[in-house]
Amino acid sequence: MGSVIRVLWGGAMLLAVLGCASRGPNEIMAQDPRAASSQVGEIRLNIQLMLSFDANMDGAVSREELEAGLKRQFEAADTDGNGRLNLSEMQAENGRRWQAAGTASSPLIDWNQDGVVSFAEFGGTAHSIFAQLDRDRGGVLAGAELEAPRIRGPVRRAGA
Repeated sequence: MGSVIRVLWGGAMLLAVLGCASRGPNEIMAQDPRAASSQVGEIRLNIQLMLSFDANMDGAVSREELEAGLKRQFEAADTDGNGRLNLSEMQAENGRRWQAAGTASSPLIDWNQDGVVSFAEFGGTAHSIFAQLDRDRGGVLAGAELEAPRIRGPVRRAGA
């Protein structure tokens, strides 16, 4: 029984090492090229969204730039200035987002169903994307964090 566990453990470790070595942080392995292309396309859209918050145009996006940009957008959508978006303000903002990005837009949703969209609900998607892209957890998106991954196909052996 002990030898079976050692063999299974060794196999699991080998798979883990091969999995880590098979791609870098900016590569997606293309088992299904259409799925990989879709993933890369979504990541590119997320990167474009984050770069839209780059106020000083330095090619990096800080958490402060993100917050300031979200605040400007929220204030523009909050036409009555009460600090929350009612149904008509939410519909208008969703319409604006649809016009700008089509099916790639992220609609506002009243997640807690209290009848309004708060600033936290408004910025939820952007905050989530920022956290996902901020791989080093430094609070600034820069360099490789703002580069879309490359699709790498299966390794083919010579003569195969």
